[in-house]
Amino acid sequence: MAARKELHPTGLVPDALAAQVLNFMNHGKLGLLELAAAADVVSADCRYNYWVGGEVKKAGLSEDRWMHLLEAGEAVQSRCRAALAAFDTGGSHETLRAELAAVAAFLNNHSL
Repeated sequence: MAARKELHPTGLVPDALAAQVLNFMNHGKLGLLELAAAADVVSADCRYNYWVGGEVKKAGLSEDRWMHLLEAGEAVQSRCRAALAAFDTGGSHETLRAELAAVAAFLNNHSL
């Protein structure tokens, strides 16, 4: 019997970008504007994953197109994780907001 993968309390896969941003939001160091920007990333990541799982998989993409999609997704996730880490080590609220907004915009532009 395969081990059951534990989910984030929200039902997300724990290493999903949305779950990581939700955990970050719970640190209590964010102001209202940063919370709103982080919430935009969470919702955009959920829409993006739904789009990939529901629409893109049905499209029958070539291996090259899949690799391009995966690499773009990994790059934007790395950008978001770097912004969160930078903020945790003394980064500015403004920089965090700008990075979160850019990540949410990328995910939204690639899933709608």
